Amino acid sequence: MKLAMCQTDMLWENKEKNLEAAEIFIVEAAENSADLIIFPEMSFTGFSVKTAEMGEEYNTSKTVEKIKLLAAENKIAVGFGMTVSQNGKNLNRFVMIDKNGEEVGFYDKIHPFSYGDEGKLFTGGEETAVVTVESVKIALYVCYDLRFPEIFSAVSNRADVAVVIANWPSSRISQWSALLRARAIENQYYVVGVNRTGTGDGIEYNGRSAAFDYAGALMAEAGSQPGLTYCEILPENVAHFRNKFKMLRDRKPELYKKLLN
Repeated sequence: MKLAMCQTDMLWENKEKNLEAAEIFIVEAAENSADLIIFPEMSFTGFSVKTAEMGEEYNTSKTVEKIKLLAAENKIAVGFGMTVSQNGKNLNRFVMIDKNGEEVGFYDKIHPFSYGDEGKLFTGGEETAVVTVESVKIALYVCYDLRFPEIFSAVSNRADVAVVIANWPSSRISQWSALLRARAIENQYYVVGVNRTGTGDGIEYNGRSAAFDYAGALMAEAGSQPGLTYCEILPENVAHFRNKFKMLRDRKPELYKKLLN
């Protein structure tokens, strides 16, 4: 699978303009034979807590319908983030659409970012998610989730790659890179992190979207400017590496649960 990390400088809380910019990137990625393009967290609004204005009912979402149309027109799978408001809850959701414009699954951020008051308005999800795109098994995560290794190891036996979408500020960017690499080493799968760039609500972002392989080697890294960065995901290499270096078989999950109680 050829994956395009789409690092964007979002216009604050402007869905229409951000979707117009996304369309340009989707077309470019498709023209460069990418199978999948991934956008940052809250892809078309920025990290806004104005849930009443930015949130959408998922089943009638105009954003979802627009992305489905663009995916089908360009024959490329698209992963993106949005605020979902339904049944009295607000959810920070990562959605995956396949190249035929069909939803293949979604993930609701398990850990709202309490330091940034996200937890006051957003409800945390309660399930991990692994979706299949072009025969590649992809675990979905959102930003702050990256700091919690337990939810990454929980799916490592059924995922080829973990993808993290984020609005990760430049003030903590060294931690972003270190944690992405750590999650790859710990779980012996690819880890891809797609971050935003620019300024949103007074916070500076400097991108550094990156992909690490199953051994923790850096495969591709973006700078601080908007644009596309590509990497290749090869599930057979994950299987070969795990079979050679059988670390995952030595885990003792039942003991870990006991120690945590």
